[in-house]
Amino acid sequence: MGKWGAIMVMVIGAGLLWSSLSKAVDREPSVYVSPEGIRFVSYSTEWKEDRLSRLYNLLTSCEHGEELNKLKQVLLYPERSIGKSGFRVGHYDAETATIRLYEVDATPVERTFIHEYGHHFTYYWLHRTEGIYPDDIKPASAWAELRQLDGFPVRWAGSPLPFIHKWDPGEIMAEDYVLLFGVGSRPMPEEPQQTVYFLRHENDYIPAVQTLPEIRRYWEKAAGLTPKQPLRQPVIRQWSVDGDKESADALHLSFTSSATDSNQSIQYGIRIIGFSDQGGLPTTSTTGMTAVGQEEIEASLDIRSIQRELNSFYAQIQIWALDQESKQLTYTPYYMNWFSYDADTDALKPIPLPLEKQGVPRKLKHEGMDRWPIVVMFMNGMPVTAVRKYDDNGTVYVPLRLFTEGTPGSETMDDANLVRFQFSNHLVQVQLNQEQAFVDGQSVRLRHAIKKIGKEPVVPVSELPTLLGAAVQLDEEGGGMFVNTGAP
Repeated sequence: MGKWGAIMVMVIGAGLLWSSLSKAVDREPSVYVSPEGIRFVSYSTEWKEDRLSRLYNLLTSCEHGEELNKLKQVLLYPERSIGKSGFRVGHYDAETATIRLYEVDATPVERTFIHEYGHHFTYYWLHRTEGIYPDDIKPASAWAELRQLDGFPVRWAGSPLPFIHKWDPGEIMAEDYVLLFGVGSRPMPEEPQQTVYFLRHENDYIPAVQTLPEIRRYWEKAAGLTPKQPLRQPVIRQWSVDGDKESADALHLSFTSSATDSNQSIQYGIRIIGFSDQGGLPTTSTTGMTAVGQEEIEASLDIRSIQRELNSFYAQIQIWALDQESKQLTYTPYYMNWFSYDADTDALKPIPLPLEKQGVPRKLKHEGMDRWPIVVMFMNGMPVTAVRKYDDNGTVYVPLRLFTEGTPGSETMDDANLVRFQFSNHLVQVQLNQEQAFVDGQSVRLRHAIKKIGKEPVVPVSELPTLLGAAVQLDEEGGGMFVNTGAP
């Protein structure tokens, strides 16, 4: 097709789209006006006033502040619409404080609606807090530093990269709203295993927002929301396979509780997804349970079908945790809890995210990222957590908070930048930017100093054996760091 032919197709397509929307507007709409004066207007025969009022009730089940009163209208159309990334099912107009929902007769409206309200919430409070809108945000903003997106191909203001929905800061914010404050908009699962895929973020590659409590506090403070103690991220402590060489029967797990007090009731959904090294469709097994309190959770997944179909395989375990009372959800990120299973030896081996097998490098390179920026730490053979890693002139650094006991960031630093922390019964004192440290009172020399990158202290991976008295191995792709303290 020639240039002018392509232009004519675009013109005709735009004309047809305008014609269809004009017809929608010509219809007699259904209208519901909320107590705040928000106009819900439907041009669909399927969405009458009663359904519009239910949509409003859905909105009020989410956490919100005074920004709710600033929303002007919600418009529902049965027709399609086109945006920067192709066909879209929702759009938020900040200038008119209007949410538009499209294809409302054919697509689930509720999830899209709360995402679009997430735009309204974050546009309003980001501007009130930092004086900017999501379209203007840059890596040096307070929100961006808390969100830990450096190293990812985020389309910051002024980026030359083409628009991709999941890499737009405003879209990330809207999805964060859904996961942090929009859980109440979803029908609560009747069975624990239905918690699996209950909600998830559009972008699986970036740090999970539920693992960043400072982001929740940022929006809570901005909007004057009642603070909540975030659920803890489940961490697998042990895993093993039962069965013989002919048939693996079950995968047994124990993992830490997500509860923050002894009376909190949590629904857990657990899914294992098995992949063959030869490719093909994955095979899954799912289970669930409800537990009260902070004791470790034990679970067992039937993996006979996975073993029969795939024989030897690699797999991922994801755990969802839902507190229906506080309307909070957390789940283990995509890049956590991978392992390989060898049917010949019945051996289960923890592995980092299998980047090449999952096609991650090729996909992300196409989207603008050359290197995977996250490292998963394995402590004595078990996956513990994942953080941003830094490469500075060929030296790999990781945040020092990985090795502090208690909550992340429990290291102390005085005005002279002297850092003190404990790890595996070792007391470490080190001055930032100095090639000397004290381990249990003994002076040791460092080839590369501990320093700050951004706002937190980072430590060279090469210096960890000296500082921690532990064996440390960084995998070739840099996606996993194995720390062995020798302790059980």
